Amino acid sequence: MLLYFEFEEKRRKADVVWPKGNDNIIVHITDKEITNDLPADLYYEIDNANKVVFTIEDIADKRLIELQNTIARKLQEISQ
Repeated sequence: MLLYFEFEEKRRKADVVWPKGNDNIIVHITDKEITNDLPADLYYEIDNANKVVFTIEDIADKRLIELQNTIARKLQEISQ
């Protein structure tokens, strides 16, 4: 599925692969501007109560954390 989200005041796009069973949600960022500096693939989990969670890859990279949070919020909206 395609996921559209706002990041750094621009509309962005990613491909999302939803898990079958207890696997991770895989998000493939397709925006070239983002993937020049940040990972193209991000992984999320759905916790017990349908809460989308992720592991912070690099605590010092505030831009990456903001991207992960933004996508997590969008995924949370979809999973409800």
